[in-house]
Amino acid sequence: MTDSKPKGYAVELYFDQKMEDEFFSFRESLYKLGIDPVLGLLGDRPHVSLAVFGEIDIDQIIKITTAFAPQCKQLAAQLDAFGAFPTTSNVIYLLPVPSQPLLELHRKFHELLQKEKILSSHYYLPGQWVPHCTLEFELPDDQLNLAFQLCKKHFSPIRGTFSTIGVIAFRPIAYLAEFPLPK
Repeated sequence: MTDSKPKGYAVELYFDQKMEDEFFSFRESLYKLGIDPVLGLLGDRPHVSLAVFGEIDIDQIIKITTAFAPQCKQLAAQLDAFGAFPTTSNVIYLLPVPSQPLLELHRKFHELLQKEKILSSHYYLPGQWVPHCTLEFELPDDQLNLAFQLCKKHFSPIRGTFSTIGVIAFRPIAYLAEFPLPK
């Protein structure tokens, strides 16, 4: 019997449909040029995670996110660069411009978590957070190197808006809740 318990949970910002389509189109072009899909096989959506948690009362996170979403506004989103984290996970990502409104939204969400005495992964705390939109991960070294070369040659900025906020369980990915951000 397999353990179907999620490995973790996350609160994520999602892009408008046009931006999401452009992201998927770019990622598919990398696959056609030789990158083997890993994340692309998991049913993910392009996103920027605001907070990531291990074992937690997910109903409380959904409640906090439900109350938080109406206090926000849709934000301009600009994926203008690509990069990687210096870990063995070989994560390659697109980097959103860390605008003041994005950083403020992130800070306010973590203030709500702090009031409830909830702590996310330290990588996602204000002052330590590197906002990113994962393109692929768990790539062998040769695939990571190829992905970098392909991004260098073919990547163009992708622009749009952050239009919704959602809560997921991951590994496997399950979308638990999603809320529109007011215009």
